[in-house]
Amino acid sequence: MRIEVVDGNYHYEKRRKKLPDLYAQDINFTLESGEIMAILGPNGAGKTTMLKCITGLLEWKKGKTFIDDVPLETLNRKELWKRIGYVPQAHKMVFGFTVEELVIMGRAPYISTLAQPSAKDLEAAHKALETINILHLAKKSCNEISGGELQLALIARTLVSEPEILILDEPESHLDIQKQMVILQTIKRLSKERGISCIINTHYPNHAFYLADRVLMTAKEKGVVYGPVREVMTEKRMKEFFSLELKKVIIEEDNYLLETMIPRALGIEGSRS
Repeated sequence: MRIEVVDGNYHYEKRRKKLPDLYAQDINFTLESGEIMAILGPNGAGKTTMLKCITGLLEWKKGKTFIDDVPLETLNRKELWKRIGYVPQAHKMVFGFTVEELVIMGRAPYISTLAQPSAKDLEAAHKALETINILHLAKKSCNEISGGELQLALIARTLVSEPEILILDEPESHLDIQKQMVILQTIKRLSKERGISCIINTHYPNHAFYLADRVLMTAKEKGVVYGPVREVMTEKRMKEFFSLELKKVIIEEDNYLLETMIPRALGIEGSRS
């Protein structure tokens, strides 16, 4: 599945201004099957709005999203949501759904109106939970599991429709470092094993290094930059977009490569004897 945005732009509200702003520059990118793109930027940059426009949950004020060269708005919505899985930011559920029930909701494109989920739907839900390694939580209430487990359940909910692309809005936010790694490793594994394309919204530059083939960087009044991760995420550009001096560090050991960025302000001046 090939997803492309051509000259996309959208008005997003500024909290202290009555007039909405456009992104400082039109958005253009192409993502092929099995590729991962990170959308990176500070708070208030309109990243969630951008994701909703990409998926058609909101309309672009200009420009279009294309799926395999076909304008998204011309596609049958039910068929479209079989191909696209959207994972919103996780919030604790206010209703007592079990994890199993939550995941079965992802079968909606396959279930007729007023029909009950079938044995096939239940089997698909269990398969998705097994893929994410949380089948043991199937009968648990969503109110009883951790934030990280809920985020994994939301990913499982999208997998039951067998999507060709996953679009995730800050899936690792508000989680401890161990749960963050579980989420990131799960996304990377699904991309490699199933050829699923992924777009992930994140605040964390290091997560873009770990996951992404390409990055789209945006910030208020800074424009939009898109390209391969190592070309876009330079020290100079990170300072421009995040107003923070970062030092790029590369660690190589045998077959192990780690590329990361560390805020210079966390360093200690002077040398130690």
